[in-house]
Amino acid sequence: MKFLQKLIPWVFLGAILFVACWIRVQGVSNIPSGQFTGSDPYLYYWQAQIVSERGKLPARDMHRWLPIGRDLGQSLNAYSYAIAYTHKVIIRIFRNVSLYQVALFVPVVCFVLGLGALCFFLYRNFGLLFSSIVGVLLATLPGIVERSAAGFSDRDSWCLMLGIFAVTTYLASLQAQHRRSRLLWALASGFTVFLGGVSWEGFGVFLSIILCVELWRFLTTDKEEDLEFYFLWVCTFVPTLYFASPAYRNGEGFATHLFVFVLVPPVVLLGLRTLRHILLTQSSLADKFRPHTTNLSLGLTLASLTLALGYVWIQFDTFATTTVPLSQNQLMQTVGELRVPDYEY
Repeated sequence: MKFLQKLIPWVFLGAILFVACWIRVQGVSNIPSGQFTGSDPYLYYWQAQIVSERGKLPARDMHRWLPIGRDLGQSLNAYSYAIAYTHKVIIRIFRNVSLYQVALFVPVVCFVLGLGALCFFLYRNFGLLFSSIVGVLLATLPGIVERSAAGFSDRDSWCLMLGIFAVTTYLASLQAQHRRSRLLWALASGFTVFLGGVSWEGFGVFLSIILCVELWRFLTTDKEEDLEFYFLWVCTFVPTLYFASPAYRNGEGFATHLFVFVLVPPVVLLGLRTLRHILLTQSSLADKFRPHTTNLSLGLTLASLTLALGYVWIQFDTFATTTVPLSQNQLMQTVGELRVPDYEY
């Protein structure tokens, strides 16, 4: 009887994942061989072919932005590497699987893996009912189905999977009871953030979820806890992203503000937590600061937010033209630029 009680949740979650996968492979028979259901998938497939043949991408892609070529150091191309090396692993077991087939089905696999991780995390923390409801909604939501179906081989599913992994592993590290488990979960989260950071310019959206959790803990606690784990988490991806991609050192175009909006916030929060810890424990003024810990935390946070808003104001023009259109004219200009393909074959 106990065995059946333990088995039922896994049956429910397995059924949700099966339905999610089944929905997303229904249109495969309607896709002509060698084709995809979007435009960007051809770019990633093309890059995966280059990686598969040469082992890495060239410094400049001379098939795009003629005559000077596209500087690939300013783009984040981990998804293409993932497709290529996944194919290299698969053909060791299944010789007849082609690179195109891997690219065709990788969105479905990534989505199912991400959904499975999310459902399992929600089940462990909120129960089977809540986990099942979230799983069914995500598995059947039309907008998500469209962008994670087989053939839509853009990096959406890949980045969503990495984002879910990054957030859930970090939350798991906060819940872990043993230091070793907490350390391993924190390192796993940091490494996943690194993978997401070299995959998509907007991965800071997922990173911001973790930072909001830590900021809330910073504002609602009167002492520092787990500062060393947060430090290790930051060290896992901030220096590695900085040195791994030129886009984080001297970004251009969509990568102009990557350094500021991806690498700076976690470091700033680390600085705030460290400063508060020093003021409350090591400083000669600790007795004066300790009764006003909440006000101290709020003041440090407001000062940081003020500086952030000041930076956005100073960089308003470049931020509006490279990251988020802030006016109707800029929006129309951006849409017009997106209509022109930036690559050709």
